[in-house]
Amino acid sequence: MKKKKKLSENRPNTAVIYVRVSSKEQVHGYSLGSQEKRCQEYCKQNGWEVLKVFVEEGESAKTADRTQLSLLKQFCLNNLGKVGYMVVWKVDRFARQSTDHYELKTFFSRMGVGLKSATEVIEDTPTGRAVEGMLAVMAQLENDIKTDRTLTGMKAKTLDGYWPVGAPWGYKNVEDGMKRKIIVPDPEKAPIVEYIFTEYAKGTIRISDLTKKVRKEWDVSSKHGRKISKQLVTKILRNPIHCGRVVIQKWSVSVQGKHTPIVSEALFDEVQDTLDGKKGAKQARSRDHPDFLLRGVLCDACGGSMTGGYSTGKLGMKYAYYNCIKRDCPKKGSVKRVDIEDDFTAFLLSITPDDAILNGLAEAIAVVHARETKEAYAHARKISTRLKKLEEELDEVMQMRLGKHIDNEEYFTQSERRKSEQRKLTADRQRLISPDTSIEADVRFGISVIKQLPSIWTKLEPGELRVLRSVLFPQNLRYQKPKFKTPKLSPIYKVKVPSSDDKTRCVTSRGIEPRFDP
Repeated sequence: MKKKKKLSENRPNTAVIYVRVSSKEQVHGYSLGSQEKRCQEYCKQNGWEVLKVFVEEGESAKTADRTQLSLLKQFCLNNLGKVGYMVVWKVDRFARQSTDHYELKTFFSRMGVGLKSATEVIEDTPTGRAVEGMLAVMAQLENDIKTDRTLTGMKAKTLDGYWPVGAPWGYKNVEDGMKRKIIVPDPEKAPIVEYIFTEYAKGTIRISDLTKKVRKEWDVSSKHGRKISKQLVTKILRNPIHCGRVVIQKWSVSVQGKHTPIVSEALFDEVQDTLDGKKGAKQARSRDHPDFLLRGVLCDACGGSMTGGYSTGKLGMKYAYYNCIKRDCPKKGSVKRVDIEDDFTAFLLSITPDDAILNGLAEAIAVVHARETKEAYAHARKISTRLKKLEEELDEVMQMRLGKHIDNEEYFTQSERRKSEQRKLTADRQRLISPDTSIEADVRFGISVIKQLPSIWTKLEPGELRVLRSVLFPQNLRYQKPKFKTPKLSPIYKVKVPSSDDKTRCVTSRGIEPRFDP
């Protein structure tokens, strides 16, 4: 029986070269040219034609996700059977982790591509494989030692009062007279940091509103080029670097920094108390108050917002009132809480449809939902048929690639187009066949809330009522004793029809919307 030749004996006399440097400082140095020259000489000595050279500039071998390495893998895949060897200057140029080394080597081996080092002996023998394994392990060991030394240096720098990494938001990196990297306040961002601390320390604004104000006042972004977010503002307020302290919790380091602070320690500590909600700290006033559920209703005389509060009588008794916040309001004056709440209850009663109408509306919604569900399932079945067809087409494309009727590029193009459609259709089908079993219960609950709202609204949580008001009265409510009105109602209130038996609850053919400028 004829002995089967080894794969290495069947490889073509061709090679690709992969050279790499791990830092930006090395890109313009001699290292890349030296690596490529040695690899070219090695290929010439072995009589291999160099098909292409891949140069990785400034990317670490700690990860297999590298730009030129990915292009090299694609090149070998596109030229299946045409590439015999991949040549590197040293094994540590290929990978710094032993697991990555063997994973990448397995990939190239399946492509029929052998790994060779221009400066180290790598042979397909027991001894050669053992040497290669030791080289891979040594590359990882060297990398781990460098990492440990780097961390040790960073910790020492931190303990000495210097920020060890990239400058936090509000600062920038510069070099001092001794060529050490230090941080100094950024002339553009430092004033914004100071503003953020000063405004929040007043206790009159929430972080979300503060974020909006910063966006409006300054055209600045995060390190990643995105708009300043609530998370970034919180991070700025929490970072003691801004008051001159260097704190890195994972290293258990907390020292006085040698950089210039942007805010005082007293201001920083005051902000921390506010963030933590400590007793005595200033807190942003909430618009939701359990005693004044109708805060935010507009004054019909001037358009100002109405707020609530207490006044104290001669005998020390407290009385609840609503009043407009505008001092120049022509109808300036307070309204008793009980009066405005009674007027709102009367307003709700006047616009709430009869039970028969609401029950009929619930039945109509149920009928429409049933019809739409039936149509959704019919559409989902059509999608299932198409998905089955796509599976068959993907199998056909795979068979065409295995039979070498199409190349890799065409295979990837055709398969990815089908897979993209497959993903979209699968998501659409899932949405269609996920029955909303709670729809009937939700409708019944919603109708029940509308029916009972005139009698239960005072029992709702402030936040719940605020959200409900925004839905039922999308352009807010206006009040001038003793009437409420609104330029726009929720559609559910528009189903009410005129009734000769109850003239006080009728609406005209225009609907309930009053004739006045919003």
